[in-house]
Amino acid sequence: MLYRIKQVPHNLIFFLLSSAYIWLVIEPHLIYSCFGSILSEAPIFITGWPFLKNSLALPGGFVMYISGFLSQGFYYSWLGTVLIILSALFLCELSRRHLVTAGYASAAVLASFPAVLLFLIYSRYKNPMPPSLAVSLGLLFSLVFETLPLRRLLVRTAAFCVMAVLLFWLAGTGGLSGFLLMAIIYAIFIRRDWVLSLLVLPAGFLIIWLLSQYIFLLPPQKAFLVLTPLSHIMTTGMMTFSKVLVIILYGFVPVSVLLLFLNRKLFGSIGKRRKIRSKRKRKKAHTTAGKKSAGHLAVKLLVTILKKSAVPILPIVLMAAGLYFSCDPMSKPLYLAHDYSLSKQWDKLLELGRSLPKGKSNVYFNHDIIRALYHTGRLPYDLFQFPQTPHGLFLTHDKKVSYLTQFKLCDDYLELGQVNMAEKLASEILATKNHSGFALEKLAWVNIIKGQNRSAGIYLNALRKDLIHRSTAEDMLGALNNGFAPDQAAYVDRLRSCMLRAGHQGTGKDSIEQMLTALLIRNPRNKMAFEYLMASYLLTGQVDKIAANMERLDVLGYQTMPVLYEEAILIYLSSRKQRIESSRFNISPQTIQRYYRFAQLRGAMQSQNRQAVLNRLILEFGSSYFFFYTFGCVGVV
Repeated sequence: MLYRIKQVPHNLIFFLLSSAYIWLVIEPHLIYSCFGSILSEAPIFITGWPFLKNSLALPGGFVMYISGFLSQGFYYSWLGTVLIILSALFLCELSRRHLVTAGYASAAVLASFPAVLLFLIYSRYKNPMPPSLAVSLGLLFSLVFETLPLRRLLVRTAAFCVMAVLLFWLAGTGGLSGFLLMAIIYAIFIRRDWVLSLLVLPAGFLIIWLLSQYIFLLPPQKAFLVLTPLSHIMTTGMMTFSKVLVIILYGFVPVSVLLLFLNRKLFGSIGKRRKIRSKRKRKKAHTTAGKKSAGHLAVKLLVTILKKSAVPILPIVLMAAGLYFSCDPMSKPLYLAHDYSLSKQWDKLLELGRSLPKGKSNVYFNHDIIRALYHTGRLPYDLFQFPQTPHGLFLTHDKKVSYLTQFKLCDDYLELGQVNMAEKLASEILATKNHSGFALEKLAWVNIIKGQNRSAGIYLNALRKDLIHRSTAEDMLGALNNGFAPDQAAYVDRLRSCMLRAGHQGTGKDSIEQMLTALLIRNPRNKMAFEYLMASYLLTGQVDKIAANMERLDVLGYQTMPVLYEEAILIYLSSRKQRIESSRFNISPQTIQRYYRFAQLRGAMQSQNRQAVLNRLILEFGSSYFFFYTFGCVGVV
C-alpha cells in the first residue's frame, strides 16, 4: 500500500501532462471531424432500439456500440480528452492488477505502458477506442475468472466456457483472445492445472466456430478476425507504426505476465541464494557501520533517491520519445484543413496553408485550398500562392474513389449545382456506411432543392437519431414547415437556378470541362462553375481556352480582368506570335510590364549563373502563372 501511495503522484503527473497534450495539441474534435471520411471505419452510433438490437446481434457489437457512443464525445475536445484518459486509466488499472498477480509488486509504472500506446495512436489522429475496450474486457473477464471459488475441473471448465461465450459476444475474438491467453498462463503457473491449460485453447476455437456458424451466421474465417489487430475495421487507414502499436496493445499484458512468471520460475532459486548472501553481508556490515563516513552514506542515499525518481518518469520519457520519432509535421495541418473545410472557416484554412513548410502539401489539401480561395473571392488571383496539382480540383488522382473523395466531391457538386451527382455520391456513402450524418444532411438539401419536401423529411428524421446532428435536423424540419431563413432560402434559390434540367444528357463520366461547360450553359451567371473551369484550364496549361472564355467576365460582373487570366492571355498571345495590345483584352499595363520582365529573366537562364537567375524568378514571379506555366510548379524559395 505504501508503494502505491508513493507511485500515485508520478502517474498523476504523467496523466496530467498527457491530458494537456491531448486537449491542446491533438484536439479530439479533429478526430471526430474525420469520422466517415478520413477515418472511414470509425464506429458509428445511432439512438434507438433498432440500432442497439442490430449491434448486439453481432460478435463484438457491444464494444463497437459503446465505442461509437463514447466517440461522439470527441465532438468537444475537452470531453474527448476526458474519455480518452478514463479509457486509458481503466486499461492501466487492469494491467496493473494482472502484473501484481504475477508477482510484480512495483507494477504501477509498467502498467502505464498501455496508456502510452493509446496516446501515441491518438496523436496520429486514429481512434483506438474499439481495441482499447476489447482488450480491457478480456483482462477484466480474466481477473473475474481467477477469483471464482471453483476448484473442480468440470465446474471450472464449464464456467470458463460460459464466460468465453459471453466475452465473444461482447468483445469478439479480440477480447476473447486475451482471456484465453491469460487463462492458460494462470492455469500453468498459479494453479498448476495442466488439464485446464490444455482444454482452454481448443475450447475457445470451438466456441468461436460454433457461435459463428449457428448463432451469428458468419463465415468462421471472418469470425476469427472480429476486433483483432488483423481486422480491417481495427487498422484501416493506419500506417505501419500505428498498426504495430495496436498489436503491442493486445499482447502487452499476456507477454509481460508470462515473462514475469518465467523469470520467477527460472531465477527464483538464484534469488533466494542472493537473499541469503545479502543477509550475511548486512550482518557483517552492521559491525563495521560506524566506520563508514557520512559522505559515503550521503552518496548512497542520493543514488537510491535518483533510482526511485527515474523509474516513475519512464512513461513520460517513452511518450516523449514516441512522439519525437513518429512526428509528422503535415499530420495535424491536413486534419485541421479538413475540419476548417467542414465548418467553412475559409480564412483560417488559407492562413493554415500559408503557414505550411514550403512545398509541403497533398492533393486533398490542394482541393480544400481551392475551395477556400473561391469562397473568399481569391481563386483567380492567389491560386499559385500555394502548391498545386491538376488532380486537386476534382480529386482525379484516385483510380478507386475513396470515402474521403466521395465526401469532398459531394460538397463540390452540390455547390456547383450538379445536384444529381451530389445525390448519387451521398446515396453511395449512406448505402455503404449504414448511417452518415453528413450524407443524410446532403440528401435532405438535395430533396429540398428539388422540391421534394416529403423525402427531405424522411432523411431529416433519420438524422435526428444522430446525437451531434440532432439539432441541425430539428431546425431544418422546422424550416420545412415554417419557411427557411433568408440566407437558406437564397441558397436554395441559387442552386435551383444552377441545377441541370431533367433529361440532361450529362453523366458522371463527363470530363471536368464538359460538366462545367454544361453548368455554364444552364446558368451563365454560375460564378463557381466559371472559376473552376478557368482553374482547370490554368492547371492544365490550356491558355487558348482561357482567352476564348474572357467574354463571360462582363456577364459574371467582374470589374477588371483577374491577374491570373491576364497572365494566361499574355502567354497565349506570345505563343501565337501575336502583338500584345492592352486594349484588345483590357490587360493592365502593370501585368504587361511584369511579363516583359519575366521573359527577360527567363532568357537569361541560358547563362552560367542559371541558379541565381532561377532564384530571382522565384523571388519575383514564384506565385505567378508565368512561372507555373513555364516550370510546371509553384515557385518556392
